[in-house]
Amino acid sequence: MKTLLDNAISSIQIGVEDHTSSDPRRVLSAVRNISAGVLLLFKERLRQLSPSGSDEVLIKQSIRPSRDKSDNISFVGSGAKTVDVQQIKERFNSLGISTDWGRVNAIIKVRNDVEHYVSAEPESRLKELIADTFIVVRDFVTHELKLEAHELLGDETWSVLLDVSDVYEAQRQTCLAELDRLKWWSPGMARAAAFLRCTHCSSDLVKPDEVGAHLSGMERITCTACSRFMSLEDIIQPALDECFFADQYYSMTKGGDPPLDYCDQCDAVSYIVEDGLCAKCGQKYEFQRCGRCSQPLSGEDQRLGGLCSYCSHLMEKDD
Repeated sequence: MKTLLDNAISSIQIGVEDHTSSDPRRVLSAVRNISAGVLLLFKERLRQLSPSGSDEVLIKQSIRPSRDKSDNISFVGSGAKTVDVQQIKERFNSLGISTDWGRVNAIIKVRNDVEHYVSAEPESRLKELIADTFIVVRDFVTHELKLEAHELLGDETWSVLLDVSDVYEAQRQTCLAELDRLKWWSPGMARAAAFLRCTHCSSDLVKPDEVGAHLSGMERITCTACSRFMSLEDIIQPALDECFFADQYYSMTKGGDPPLDYCDQCDAVSYIVEDGLCAKCGQKYEFQRCGRCSQPLSGEDQRLGGLCSYCSHLMEKDD
């Protein structure tokens, strides 16, 4: 009977075979199998840590309490459904299990992109997935499963993962170096540059067509994966959303100032609060603080003539 680990290895091996096939129809299969294999590796670690007699509680979505004859309470797995990605993250955090979630999120994103809306140029996305998979599998198998990744996956599969990862990473570093040469308006924009993606194939292998002395926001960006062009203005917003997603989500759910705010000039959430300017147009708020209470003003407040919404409301009442 095949174990969870066997299934994980088989999925990755089959996915790599799909990738090396000349049949373009197998691209989607490659993406599905490789991403599924990574998640199965994670579930294997949770299975290993599940207490004996708990019905592999740590990989089950549903957990129920149980009491023995001595009134000892324990938890056991219930049902056939296993943990999803978010539950894996939560249980890894609780148990101190480490993995590169940035790369794992990229793997899941490639899978979702290719399955749902990016299919015209899947090759570049597949290379990105394989490059991330190589690093995630290598580190997780070595440090968490205490096994040799090369031996586990076999020479043929490991060789493909290594070759594709090396080629992709070299091209990625070249693109990042070119992007670093742009005279970014602010540190926040420079940080978001690492998240720029092609609007045609979603590859992150993009670089500026030319590097000018001053950033205008209209620079032409070249995708080295599909050879198409786009303007920086066209691709900066998704990069901002991805770059600041965690901080933006935290501010929405836990409170605090959001990292991105509304720009009244661009009519977009592209104003980097920490930098004090808009990443799309370079606009700075005309009014920084309320003239009545000195509170910082948002993009929505700019239309209120230097007052925050609360003070503006009070002034209207006084009138």
